[in-house]
Amino acid sequence: MKIRAMLGLAVTMSLMLSAVAFAADPVTITIWDFKYGDATSGVQAAMQAVDNLIMQQNPNIKIEHVAQPNNEYYQLVRAAVQSGEGPDVVMFHGGVQAYEFDEFTLELDTYIQPWRDEISEFSWAFCSTGGDGKKPVHMVPITMQGMGIYYNKALFKQAGLDPEKAPTDLAAFLEACEKLKQAGIVPITAGLQGAPFTVDFLFRTLVANIYGADTAALVTGGQNFKDNAGFKKATEIVKELFDKGYMDPNGSSTPYFMDAANNFAAGKGAMFVGLLSDVCHWKVFSDGLGKENVGYFPTINFPEAQYKDQQAGQPAGIGYSVMKWSKNPEAAMKVIEGYARGEGAAIWMGQTGALSPNKNLDINKLGYPLVGEILKRSFNRDFVTLLTNEDANQNFDRYCAQAYVSNEMTLDKFIEAAQTMLENAKTN
Repeated sequence: MKIRAMLGLAVTMSLMLSAVAFAADPVTITIWDFKYGDATSGVQAAMQAVDNLIMQQNPNIKIEHVAQPNNEYYQLVRAAVQSGEGPDVVMFHGGVQAYEFDEFTLELDTYIQPWRDEISEFSWAFCSTGGDGKKPVHMVPITMQGMGIYYNKALFKQAGLDPEKAPTDLAAFLEACEKLKQAGIVPITAGLQGAPFTVDFLFRTLVANIYGADTAALVTGGQNFKDNAGFKKATEIVKELFDKGYMDPNGSSTPYFMDAANNFAAGKGAMFVGLLSDVCHWKVFSDGLGKENVGYFPTINFPEAQYKDQQAGQPAGIGYSVMKWSKNPEAAMKVIEGYARGEGAAIWMGQTGALSPNKNLDINKLGYPLVGEILKRSFNRDFVTLLTNEDANQNFDRYCAQAYVSNEMTLDKFIEAAQTMLENAKTN
């Protein structure tokens, strides 16, 4: 009996000492990302708030958040992979940039199973190679992305337009542009210097309306650009916007990020083809122009497009993965879960304006009516996310610049070049 008592006491003491040691030495989870260094837009402060919340909820975890430079981020991740060591958690852009590292990141299906249904399968699918949801999940989406058209209600009213009625069809859109121009107001604030993102993003909203649920078939071969009357009309619509002076005449010397967005937020232009998350979005414009003064519509409806009011979306803008070399994958997943769910996700969305893919968040508490207008709509896959490499994305920007900014390319040549891009993506 004495031996049993002594053994019991020894076990108890051992457990107590283990607990003390565990409490004294929490597990350190190191995160690399390309957002944490942004101290000016509130992103870093939001991440610090989420990190602190996670550590309060998990006293055994200490988070070491490391900002890495955006312009060489993936080179640094590749170097870590080559050395076989590095952070526990790595931020990736959704899609091909994350798929590249699947061999070195953990499959997460077992970890996420208890709360998987909080996030749409539209987003989860984009976190597994191929984007069709048929392979294991390797990344937890923290944001979703998309494109749409914002407008300044005060400037609409000044031009004699109904500020509460978005010009969603082509006739109304062109009429609005003309009235704004006649009133001395820039109809479309544009950023075209370098990469012409205003044109690029506008095309993505139009393509969503042209192909709808068949957008994915652009890459698989069931749909194309060259024989589609809707796509040809889209090229003509964009050209008309330039020819009639509806695009900001200073746009060719204005970078989209962040000059053009800041111009719109300051009231310098009536409409802006913007993002739905990350930057150039609903929160920035609502904070700049007033929460009740910003309208939104997802695309321009026109007869040649088969669908109406489609919203172009990227299922996962950015997300976090756990590297296989992590010695504490369970703790690493607790950190990621803290960003993807509950109060942490609400802090992240509310302070940064990033759209969370988590369906359980109470968006009414954010106090931004515009985000409800966006999220009440379903998303159609942004066709650029279907392209299998960064070169294809850069080529599309180049074609847009040549056709609309420098006028080096005819519309027929633009369609031909875009079709070749699709064929190359299909081959790859």
